[in-house]
Amino acid sequence: MIKIIFENDKEVFIEPSDSSKSLLQISLDAGIPHIHACGGNARCSTCRIIVQDGDEYLLPRNEKETALAQKKGFPDNVRLACQTKTNGDIVIRRLVIDEADQTLASTFSDFISGIERPVAILFSDIRGFTSFSEKHLPYDVIHILNRYFYRMGDKVLKYGGMIDKYIGDGLMAIFGLDDPDPVRTNLNAIRSALEMRGELESLNQYLQNHLGSEFEIGIGINYGTAILGKLGHPLSMSFTAIGDTVNSASRIETTTKKAGAKILISQKVYESVQERIQKGRSFETKLKGKTGNYRVHEVLGTKSNCEGSVWEETRYRIWDKIDPTEAGAWLRMVFHAASIFSADGEWLGLEGSIRFPSILNDEHNRGIHKQLETIIHLREEMEKEGRVGVPSFSDMVALSGALAIQKAGGPLVHILPGRQDSNYPSGRMLMPVDSPNIKDSLDYFSMMEFSVRDTVLLLGVHTLGWHSKGSFTETPNIFNNHYFRDLLLDGGAKMLASDRALLGQEETRRIVTEYALSESHFFRDFQSLYQRLVEQKRLEES
Repeated sequence: MIKIIFENDKEVFIEPSDSSKSLLQISLDAGIPHIHACGGNARCSTCRIIVQDGDEYLLPRNEKETALAQKKGFPDNVRLACQTKTNGDIVIRRLVIDEADQTLASTFSDFISGIERPVAILFSDIRGFTSFSEKHLPYDVIHILNRYFYRMGDKVLKYGGMIDKYIGDGLMAIFGLDDPDPVRTNLNAIRSALEMRGELESLNQYLQNHLGSEFEIGIGINYGTAILGKLGHPLSMSFTAIGDTVNSASRIETTTKKAGAKILISQKVYESVQERIQKGRSFETKLKGKTGNYRVHEVLGTKSNCEGSVWEETRYRIWDKIDPTEAGAWLRMVFHAASIFSADGEWLGLEGSIRFPSILNDEHNRGIHKQLETIIHLREEMEKEGRVGVPSFSDMVALSGALAIQKAGGPLVHILPGRQDSNYPSGRMLMPVDSPNIKDSLDYFSMMEFSVRDTVLLLGVHTLGWHSKGSFTETPNIFNNHYFRDLLLDGGAKMLASDRALLGQEETRRIVTEYALSESHFFRDFQSLYQRLVEQKRLEES
């Protein structure tokens, strides 16, 4: 007999011959009210279970379960009961218990059940902010806070952190969501904190000039396991981290004021980075709401060996060069650099020819000279420093476009190095014409091996930036789906003829409507398209 313990429900015994049944069927046969909104067809996650013991007896995920688990981000111990079978004793627990759970699980969130993961948590807080807010007009306070959060948040994002929330004048950030390396995760949090301190000096000059005030901030960092998931009402949920690791980070930040320190880190953080930071004082202290003493360390700076790979450092340098108000120009640079064709019309793609004067000085590139020269000079600078493995010009172009998208509020696009640069101008830059006939755009992009949907996506990049007569949308500095919404709303009154042409064909209009209705679908499809746009095609022998 095989024993299946449904925790908080009942124990069920089955014959080995019944092991071909799914856990959902076994549960239902035993009279357990196991919710399965889609009928047990792996089209929802309401039947999911968490495996407490005996996972070695479970059969591997099938294709349906694997696809849904990847989409939802399930850890290994969360399974779909409708697709899971066992050949041994197990202990499991239903995660969706009643109709309220079903609403949460099936309608709104991919992460409601939560996952545990080691992360670094950073808290920052403005000291004496209450007295500042009492001395100044409410509108001035809001203006300054937004200016402050923008600058601080930029440093969090630069080092791969996620801004969790703003708490009054405080900020909470999470590092390590996509990186299991504790050293890199903690160093990123520390480097972010140090640069936040640097930004504060610049902000204080502005405050002194306009309001006669200055800010002082304290920053606390802790590392450990936290529970990650979405919390809140289904119509207003936010992704967050909870647990002792988070609480301790907040208490460490509070300790900075009492200790007269600017940045304090926990012992766990220190143990992973002690060889790479410049440390000040170390001392034991009590943390509010916790028993016992906790050892914390003051961070004064980093050592030269704190840097990551040359690719990571390239990313950080390019990040600092990108002004979000110029994100459209950075993306236009990427497209121009990838629009290289051979003499016989073959698309060569992103291979570096645009850096040569014969193409660089093409009249089409007048509006992106600044961006091109920034990449050229940055690469020369890194080579002069004697760095080994400096990325190619093409790698830097591909990366800069991805970072511009991110800084403008778009999706995170992962770019890896490895592209080679042509040693000479191996082709010519061929740009699309602005035509009211959609066939002209489709024919051009088909030469680049792009489909009808790809064409709509590429024109959708016009959600950022300007043309000769003005901006394409009302939000030219934000990467969103307003391009598609505006096309449907007013026919693209602010746009070019080639943009409006998308409404003239049934298929392209249908795709425009799809992206106008779902920004997340636009983001998802554009991520994939961008990676294909910047792929290395072929490189002619020099």
